[in-house]
Amino acid sequence: MNKRMYEILKFMIQENGKTNLKDISSFTSVNERTIRYDIEKINEIFITQGFNNIEKLSKGELYHSNISEINIFIKKNFKQIFFNEYRQIIILIKVLFEGEICISKLCEDFDLTRTTIKTDLVEIKKILKENFLKLEVSNLGLKLIGSETNLRSLQLKLINEYGNVVLEQNLEQNYIYSLIKNNFLNIEIKEIEKFINYIVKQLNIIITDETYFILKNYILIMIKRIKSNHEIEEINNIKFYKETIEYDILKKSISLIEANFNLEISDIELVKLTDYFLGCSNFSLNNSSYKNWLEIEIIVKKIVLQFKKLHKIDLTSDEILINGLVNHIKPALHRIKNGLKLQNSISKEVLKKYPLLYKDTKESLDTIQEFLEIPINEDEISFITLHFKTAIDRYKAKQKQTKNIILICGYGYGTSKLLEQQLKQRYNINILETIPLNQLNNIDLSQKIDLIITTLNTVEVNTDIPIVSINTILKEEDIETLDLYNLPKYSDKISLSLIFKIIKKHCKINNKTDLISDLKNILENKIIDDIEQSGKKLSEFIITEQIKLKQNATTWQEAIEIAGKILVDSGCVNDNYIQTMINKVEKYGSYIVITNLLAIPHGELSEDVNHSGMALVSLKEPVDFPQHKPVKYLLAFCGTVSKDYLNALTLFLELVDNCDFLNIIDKENSEKKIIDTIKKYEFLSKVLLEKK
Repeated sequence: MNKRMYEILKFMIQENGKTNLKDISSFTSVNERTIRYDIEKINEIFITQGFNNIEKLSKGELYHSNISEINIFIKKNFKQIFFNEYRQIIILIKVLFEGEICISKLCEDFDLTRTTIKTDLVEIKKILKENFLKLEVSNLGLKLIGSETNLRSLQLKLINEYGNVVLEQNLEQNYIYSLIKNNFLNIEIKEIEKFINYIVKQLNIIITDETYFILKNYILIMIKRIKSNHEIEEINNIKFYKETIEYDILKKSISLIEANFNLEISDIELVKLTDYFLGCSNFSLNNSSYKNWLEIEIIVKKIVLQFKKLHKIDLTSDEILINGLVNHIKPALHRIKNGLKLQNSISKEVLKKYPLLYKDTKESLDTIQEFLEIPINEDEISFITLHFKTAIDRYKAKQKQTKNIILICGYGYGTSKLLEQQLKQRYNINILETIPLNQLNNIDLSQKIDLIITTLNTVEVNTDIPIVSINTILKEEDIETLDLYNLPKYSDKISLSLIFKIIKKHCKINNKTDLISDLKNILENKIIDDIEQSGKKLSEFIITEQIKLKQNATTWQEAIEIAGKILVDSGCVNDNYIQTMINKVEKYGSYIVITNLLAIPHGELSEDVNHSGMALVSLKEPVDFPQHKPVKYLLAFCGTVSKDYLNALTLFLELVDNCDFLNIIDKENSEKKIIDTIKKYEFLSKVLLEKK
């Protein structure tokens, strides 16, 4: 029996014993031929153990008459299934609770080659790394290395995940939890429960079952580790913890644990235990809040991510900032929750010197605000602001070569994102903001801004920052103009598909989508993004039904209506979207006319958009858009937050610039020939990328 066969049987139970090859294939993500083979193997095992077969009916239908019999079979065989198919979690538990493993012994236990075990260890090392632990070579084989605090934290996560008594357990969880419990067989749980009950009573608080479960498990781990001569040797914020009522009560009561388990609890161990009880004192009526108290790093990372969105600067890899915020926020949460104020106020100075930074910091703390359910005072926000200020200074010191840009674009979401993409593909720049002109007054021009780039002809603003006007679609003269401002260029780029191909050659890839996303985030504009999963092809957007040639229109409104109707009929948008496109031109002018005779009308991201789409229209005669701009060709589009249309839109504009595509549209009466031209260009573009 393997894991897939086990999943097939669970699926049959879910379907009351009646299903088919197609549904199982979809559920397991393997082909029907493999499913047929699995069913045969299951039936062979059924026969040897005296169970009824799965019947194969006509047209791929499958049937088993006795669901309870399948359940009995699964329970009877689960240990063997689990041992073979869940060995990574078994090895992780051995590593985490024994501290050292022998690869040869693992090969013997699982009857597998060293290569297979080493492949498993690669995945285990990833989990350990995420929790700040690692494996190093030792005399026995591999030894677990890392701080005692981080090791206990991961042990506790495993117990909470697989042994949570509040949640319904499945076979996998029960089996994993039984393996973990074997490490604590000699520790009397009832004595721990008595101790918790006593402390909770002294604190005069009520805690949830889940919080009780976490406290019990941590004390269990603490006792086991101290008995094995593994103690916590350092901890932050000792002074803060020692001033709490929780510490005072625990110090007076810890002898109950010491006497019952014949050990001595050090002062640092007592401070760490205080941390756990302090969290349940402050947030005992909310399970998720208590968990966040224990894993404050999660909150901190959310704060830094939110700050990135607001302040347009990425500090997510700044370990000094992360650690500084972690060590600051736990005492801050306690102070805020209990109405305690900082002795030294710095809020006036911070608000005066860094108003924008303070504002973004305050908004980034929404996660904590939700956690606390009470407002955060100015003093706490100001201290956290200074953490971000110091981190920004470090970031800027590393980014001296990168130019900071403000991009003032026309008022269309799609066109502004398109221009941003073109600039980033060519130059090593940090685009702080992409805004319409009416938002310029809200930008803090005192921050380091090297250049303001705009698609508007004139921008009047009182600043010494250079302002340069360019076209929405970069032309040769635009590039020459931008080059005068010494923007650092990307000279050597490497194909993303080539990087992916090399990784795939040497490694097993579990999640292609996540890997590609991470590579893009890390390498950013140092790569040529030639992997198609980042967006649909132009030929997937512009199909026969999405093209209308030589249409009659007497006004620009009628022209947009023709293109918009295509988007409506294809189900991309509803009728409101057409009026939105017209309203934007009426309000903002002909910013959508991006080159001679070509306009790309579009609306905003809204509930009117069902999915991304495009519509290509040519007119018999040009119509005048506002500011007397003639248009004969329209590419209307709608997009979602996924931006899956951007690469296709870029390729369309390349076609217009490089292949005289508008002239081809004008001459052709066949939609098929236009689509053939697009596909030919896509193919040639791909070939050229592969040669680079």
